[in-house]
Amino acid sequence: MTTEQAYFLTVALINLVLAFSGTRIKDPEGKQKSILFFIVAFSANFISWFLYVFDINVFLKIVSVILSSVFIWGMVVFSYKRCEHPLPLTLISAIFLINCTALGYFTYAGQLYKALHVSALFVPLAFCLIGYLFLKTKKHRNPSDIILAYACFFMALVVATRSLLLQFSPELFSATIVSSQVIWPAFSVISGVFALLSFTEEVQSKLQKESNTDQLTGLANRRSMDTILKKEWARADRYQRPLALVMLDVDFFKNYNDHYGHQAGDDRLKEVAQLLLQSGQRAGDLAVRYGGEEFLLILPDTDAATAMHLAKKICASIAELEISHQYSLLGILTLSAGIAEVSKSNYRNISELLRAADSALYLAKENGRNQAQLAPSNTE
Repeated sequence: MTTEQAYFLTVALINLVLAFSGTRIKDPEGKQKSILFFIVAFSANFISWFLYVFDINVFLKIVSVILSSVFIWGMVVFSYKRCEHPLPLTLISAIFLINCTALGYFTYAGQLYKALHVSALFVPLAFCLIGYLFLKTKKHRNPSDIILAYACFFMALVVATRSLLLQFSPELFSATIVSSQVIWPAFSVISGVFALLSFTEEVQSKLQKESNTDQLTGLANRRSMDTILKKEWARADRYQRPLALVMLDVDFFKNYNDHYGHQAGDDRLKEVAQLLLQSGQRAGDLAVRYGGEEFLLILPDTDAATAMHLAKKICASIAELEISHQYSLLGILTLSAGIAEVSKSNYRNISELLRAADSALYLAKENGRNQAQLAPSNTE
């Protein structure tokens, strides 16, 4: 085997490994199936390079250039599916057929320079499409998506530049032949690896979100609360800024649950959570499911008066809420709320602040429920 054949075999095997790696990836739940097109694209690229390991004739050269087009436009279709963007199937199919026809004709005619010019038209178009989809249309971009996009833009520039050099500076074009033999395999590795890593990062992001989110209500859970509250406590202490907590509890929820069933109770907890999210919170505020039927609002840069106003507004909104469940009108639930505020370090730690909010909530319960109470100022 010659050095050139060994080179083609190595590049082919790289693409085969990437195609096989794609079989080990599953689309995140609820996403369009995209990985199949990735596997098809890299499998086609594997065969395209592998054919050159042998003494290739004109027919196999035509097959090779068509398979290279399958790789390029297969990655375009993969990108559309991966980014959940509507696929213009008719347009993409037409461009693909024109690309294959032109490459096949010029390869058959032995006009390789014209074949390179055809590639310089279609390859940058495809790669710019891929880059645009991952940068501008993918809803939840991750670092791998961005690297893949810029790798495609870079290759589009390289292919277009080589075509221009071929036309206007043939001597410079000849000098780029060796570099292109490095750039194309490198691009295969970068595009394949980071396309697959994108799936892994998306799953990791989903798991991280789930670990910090209450599954029933979609609010932050206690784990997330601990992290955010520590950060906001430190910030309030350092800059002497106010920090308010609003602890809320659904009144008589156990009786409601026993009478109407756990499903009805869960539905009402979801409604309370939605109302908390829609209660005009600012970007830095956090709504937490504290436990059971208890909720907590963390309100940075908020004084007691503002927190009290918000708590009363939430309690009033819940009291007015009626929800039809199946065929019966369920009873109206109410909330009680307790407010505690950090001001000039009047609480020594987070535990004291939480206890103060809980004590204020207990006071609201004792005074008849469906109301908000403010914790007395800690002067110690």
